[in-house]
Amino acid sequence: MSDITIRAARPADAEALKHLLDRSWRTHWGPHLDGAALERYEAEQPVAGYVDGYIGAFQVAQRGGVVVGMFHLDGAWLHAIHVDSWAIGTGVGRALMDAAEALGARRLEVRAFNSRARAFYLARGWLEAGEHPGSEMGVLVRTIVMERA
Repeated sequence: MSDITIRAARPADAEALKHLLDRSWRTHWGPHLDGAALERYEAEQPVAGYVDGYIGAFQVAQRGGVVVGMFHLDGAWLHAIHVDSWAIGTGVGRALMDAAEALGARRLEVRAFNSRARAFYLARGWLEAGEHPGSEMGVLVRTIVMERA
């Protein structure tokens, strides 16, 4: 039996989610962007607005009373899925994706530079269905559209 619980996010989770998403962004996106994008991220703090605006749509992964991951699903569209940087490789991503897929996740986007995430989705049977230019804090990035078969 897994020690990971997936549940609806609560208002009391907001600060933990903000810290988790900030660490995730700094770990996965920050290293691939230029100094201007990093400065813009610091100035705008987009994580706070995202959590405040959408927390009611989030599901969280909790282990031992600690929020260790989250996803944001809207119909078939998986807008976000994040595992806290220190919890990667511990089954949290698998538990989150199992839950998201059970709830109907069939489409997502991933930055092309995020090869670890792309490999994770491909191993789960997702397919790269296309790509388009995207933007991350003002920097043009290649974005891959993935669909669940």
